[in-house]
Amino acid sequence: MPVIIDKIKLKSEEHRANFERWVKETDYMACHDLHTVQRFVVSKVSGQDYDYVEVVSVSSLTDFEAETQTPLFQSLIAQFTQMADVVETIHADELLPGYQW
Repeated sequence: MPVIIDKIKLKSEEHRANFERWVKETDYMACHDLHTVQRFVVSKVSGQDYDYVEVVSVSSLTDFEAETQTPLFQSLIAQFTQMADVVETIHADELLPGYQW
């Protein structure tokens, strides 16, 4: 399964609380309407030159890239970029089945 890993840097420390609330209340909820997204999680990072990492597992990278052009996804990008920037993106493929407890 294709995976997209984004390293995220807040534009300002003052955005931290709003960003985390937005991730939980808006970004995660929007995944219900994004058909290619299979799993999505954002994690806090410490001791790095970025603040968060998001990992998005998608059914198809090509289909996901097309879905990024939808009005829903574009509205998420507009909200996101008010608070943060993606400083690096990594595309990978999971070695399944993996482990989850």
